[in-house]
Amino acid sequence: MSVAVLLVTHENIGGNILSMARAILNEDAENIDCVEVPMDSDTDAAKQNISDSLDQLSTDEGVLIITDSYGSTPCNLASEFLDSNTLLVSGINLPMILRLMNYRDMPLHYLGESAADGGKNGVRLISN
Repeated sequence: MSVAVLLVTHENIGGNILSMARAILNEDAENIDCVEVPMDSDTDAAKQNISDSLDQLSTDEGVLIITDSYGSTPCNLASEFLDSNTLLVSGINLPMILRLMNYRDMPLHYLGESAADGGKNGVRLISN
């Protein structure tokens, strides 16, 4: 099995990015889930959704949680689930998700670093 990946984002972000990554790679990666937190969400209900999602994933190899914006409600809620077997990377973007889907067999720490690097390297300033 591979590291479990859980996207915890504001509404309409994580699911769309994950759907696009699956389409680009033409694969339905396993052991990945997404919890989207609506702007007016009850935080207890959102935490329960995250917990339920984690219960559905195979977490023996660790859990990599990806959030959209550092310091946001989804990030703050997800950080409550951190432990010695879990990493969190904030700042989701499509290159980050493509990178982690291509390197699913990496151990947790390396997968987290690879996802963060993919996200950073996917941001470029292009001018004339």
